[in-house]
Amino acid sequence: GLRDADRARAALIATVASVGGALLCRSRARSAADATALSAASAYWSGGASDPCAVGRRAAAENDAQLESCAVEGDDIVVTVSVPLRLPFMSRVSQRSRAAHQL
Repeated sequence: GLRDADRARAALIATVASVGGALLCRSRARSAADATALSAASAYWSGGASDPCAVGRRAAAENDAQLESCAVEGDDIVVTVSVPLRLPFMSRVSQRSRAAHQL
């Protein structure tokens, strides 16, 4: 069988890989949230979409993410998206983004 030191090394490697995977997914979620907020806001600000959140839902899907929430707050669009995370203790990671209208 494995010695204690070998088991400890294997556990450490698995932990580092899990943390690295989680950080990568968090970065993907952040990028998807930003792209989603900008797409929804662009449609809203141009007047080309009666439902900017529908535009956001499509943008999230195009970024392999799921739109969890979307709100129009004044002239701003605020979204939360999530991406899958294949870890035993967490199945998805979410990020929030706001696209603020600048005059």
